[in-house]
Amino acid sequence: MQYWKTLLWVLCPLSLAAQDHTDSMTREKVYAITFQKGAVFIHKSVVAGAGTARPETIGLEYATQRLDYNSYSICKTYLRTGFSLAFTDFHSPVVGKSLIGSFFIEPVYRIGNRFQFQFRCESGISYFTSPYNVVSNKSNQSYSTHLNTYLHIGAGAGIRLSRHFTTTVNGNIHHISNADFKQPNSGLNWLMFSGSLLYYPYSNHLPKYKNPPAQRIHSKPTADVGFMVTPGQGYHHLWLTKRNYMLGLFGQVSMTVSKINALTGGAEMTYDRYRDDSIAPRNNSRPALKAGLNLGNEFLLGKVIVSQQLGIYISRHPAFYSTLYHRWGIRYQLGPHWFAGVCMKVHKEVADLIDLRLQYRF
Repeated sequence: MQYWKTLLWVLCPLSLAAQDHTDSMTREKVYAITFQKGAVFIHKSVVAGAGTARPETIGLEYATQRLDYNSYSICKTYLRTGFSLAFTDFHSPVVGKSLIGSFFIEPVYRIGNRFQFQFRCESGISYFTSPYNVVSNKSNQSYSTHLNTYLHIGAGAGIRLSRHFTTTVNGNIHHISNADFKQPNSGLNWLMFSGSLLYYPYSNHLPKYKNPPAQRIHSKPTADVGFMVTPGQGYHHLWLTKRNYMLGLFGQVSMTVSKINALTGGAEMTYDRYRDDSIAPRNNSRPALKAGLNLGNEFLLGKVIVSQQLGIYISRHPAFYSTLYHRWGIRYQLGPHWFAGVCMKVHKEVADLIDLRLQYRF
């Protein structure tokens, strides 16, 4: 499950980078209808109850297509961004039906005058009708809340049918989970093939530009410090404990290495307040105070920064944690020195927590 999540976080920012350049802001409106069909991917034995699901989706989209040279010069692609509303029937009483609203980013690569290649990165909020219930739907170990986070990646090809219409086909991977807010939460993954018909009111022509010249990056390292907090989360039926809150401090050094990304190294210290079940082993969630080191990458998207980190505990940690962890985050620049954001921390394939953070850059 985490492999395609990694791919999503890596590919998505590459396309986002073009948004912060406002020279010659040529945009075209795009309307689309999409049909998808596929199957649920059983990534763990505990989600086998969803194996008979055969999802079918119909979706509507509104987007804008960037055509300006400044956008193209960042990563040699024509960026399409927009919003999608999709209804999926899984044809399974265990999984149910869903309604998903999301924001997507789709870089489009020109192949001659008629053909194109595109990949797609998407995230949003999903509503599912049949969460886990100990009495009525015990077979659903994939999700236990109606509302869940949603992630999607896809790639495919397209062809211009006329000045106003383009058709595309994509292979897609979709995922939902509640970031361990409530158990069970093994996640639901489904694989789909899609076909879309896109309508451009003006024109779907992609201009041909010369490749931009290479540029060297000259930048000094920057230092950040910050505070993070996680509010209470639900009872974990495997760990027999519930987290009341998490508080933490962190610091990092960042070095810009290209127009769109920087390398980072840092340290953190966190304190978790747990409430163990009466039948849990003694000190099941101890030690509460933990320290770790991390290395990572940040994609620089104007005022938006998307980060990925690989960390290691340098102190004792609870037995149900792996020694290595990874974290995925996004933050927004509030002013010259201040950032606010949200991050998700993961041990192996298990999402541990989502934290809110405030960060100061010297």
